Parts: sequence; C-alpha cells; structure tokens
Amino acid sequence: MKITRRFGLVLAAGMLLTPFVAQAADNYPDHAVKIIIPYGAGGTTDTSARQLASQTEKLLGQPIVVENMPGGSGANAMRAVAAADADGYTLIAATSSPSFVTPALRPVGYDPLKDFEPVLNYSGPYHGVLVKADSPYKTFEDMIEAAKSGTSLSFGTAGALGGAHLAFTSVAKQSGGALQHVPFNGASAATAAVLGGHVDIALVPAYRDLVQDGQLRLLGVLDGSRDPEFPDAPTLKDLGYKAEFPSIVGILAPAGTDPAIISKLETAFTKAASSDEFKKFMTKLGQPVRIMSGAELKKTISENFHAYQEIAKEISK
Repeated sequence: MKITRRFGLVLAAGMLLTPFVAQAADNYPDHAVKIIIPYGAGGTTDTSARQLASQTEKLLGQPIVVENMPGGSGANAMRAVAAADADGYTLIAATSSPSFVTPALRPVGYDPLKDFEPVLNYSGPYHGVLVKADSPYKTFEDMIEAAKSGTSLSFGTAGALGGAHLAFTSVAKQSGGALQHVPFNGASAATAAVLGGHVDIALVPAYRDLVQDGQLRLLGVLDGSRDPEFPDAPTLKDLGYKAEFPSIVGILAPAGTDPAIISKLETAFTKAASSDEFKKFMTKLGQPVRIMSGAELKKTISENFHAYQEIAKEISK
C-alpha cells in the first residue's frame, strides 16, 4: 500500500511538472545565452562564432555572450559545458579535436556521445595535402610512390596527435610509404615550413589563396568530401584509404536539454548561418559555410569517434 501510494505521488508530481517544463521551453530564452569557445580569442573558431552569435541573437531576442576558455586542446571547455545546467543557456562551439579526436585517444573527463546534444554544424575548414608548386610530385599517387620506393618524405601539421597527424599516419601504415611527421605550433607555422622547403608536405587548412597564387599545389584533401573550390582534388577515401579527417565547427548543448529548446536553437542558428551576410563574412575569413542539422552532426561525431579509436589502435601496433 505504501509503495502504491508513493508511486502515485511520484506520478502526480511528474504530471504537475510537465506544464512548467513546456512553459520554460515556450519562454526560452528569457535571458542571455552563453557560447563557450574552447580556444583563445582571435582564431577562426572564435571569430566565426562571434559573428554567428551576433546574427543569431537578433532572431532569439536575447544577447548571446561569447566566452573563451582555452586549454587542453579544447577538452577543458568541453568538460565545463558537459557539467553545465541543461537549460539551453550554456553552449559550446566545438571543433573536431575535442569532439572526436582527443576523446578517442585518451580519457578527457567527458563522453562526446553521451554528454552533449548537437544543435547544428555551421563550418569546418578543409585540410589539404599540399606541396610546393615546384615539387616533383604532381599527384597524391606520385608522392606515395616516392615514399614507398625509399624516399623519406616529411609532413608538417599543426601539432602532434591531431586529426591530420593521425589520418596521415594511417595512410603511411596502409601504403607502406616512408612518411615522417613533423609537428608545428599551429597551421601557419606548418604552412610556412612547406613554403620554405623545410618539410615536403603540409596538411593544413586555409590553402586557397596560396594554391590559386601558384605557390602551393593541392594533391588531395583529408576531409570526407571534396572541397567545392578544388573539385579535382581527391579525398583520402577516393584514393582508397580508410582514414579521413572531417573538420567540423558546430554548436553543442549539454545532454538532457529540452528537445523543444534544441529545436528553437537549431532553427535560429541555421537561419543565421544560411544568411548572405554570414556567408560573405566567412568568405572574407577564408572559411566555408558547411551546414549540418543537429542529427547529422551527431552522426558525424559518432562515426568519427569510433573511426579514430580504430586508427589509434592501428597505429599503436
């Protein structure tokens, strides 16, 4: 009898709570929303998120405050947002590294699949496989054949154990080519190194102008799809390799956020990201606009988290 009564009280409490939850979603947002940037101020993730926030706040009717929280290759900010209240007022502009690369390699204090609810993806720079314009390697296959025939080639990336490094290490293992990784402190340094002849190859974003100016040659892209500006450059999958490095920049909320709030956020952010004003801004920034729904982003993170777990196992053998 006591158990039955207790169950009845719990059920009644739940029924009473439901209208308040629905009302909270209807009134959302009634104060400022915060977006955490997992990197320092001034980078492309920070700059693009601030522009998106300034346009989206007009649609939501409340300010969107952007806060930088660098450290741990993005993991510090991800942990903070995973632990935040799931009320729609704390979001994060997440990139590939803290979303699926780093968590596949080591414990980070959050589960990228269980602790977040993706809202949408709005950008993500393509990473090119680049050599100097006067390089003897005209195609990706030329480069791999040279690496397989005894020529040790060096490739520079923005840092050790990032997505580009792991993807290309997987390529080296699959092909049997002698490809030596050289980590740099950021993509700009890796780009300067290939331009200066200090490394043979660079795996970097923001290559459009250097390729169009005839300083670099694009042999392929690490992404899961071809760069629309260079449609002849193949992906790693096109070339027969299992690895890829899809670059994302998306908005995530803590898991458990009301689906009605997620839907409201997705609608507003998607409208802002689809605007001509935002596209023009991103073109000047040298970044693509790549919109995915929250469901599509969730699938991308899941698939690549598992893929990078396999890559990590493969290269550790």
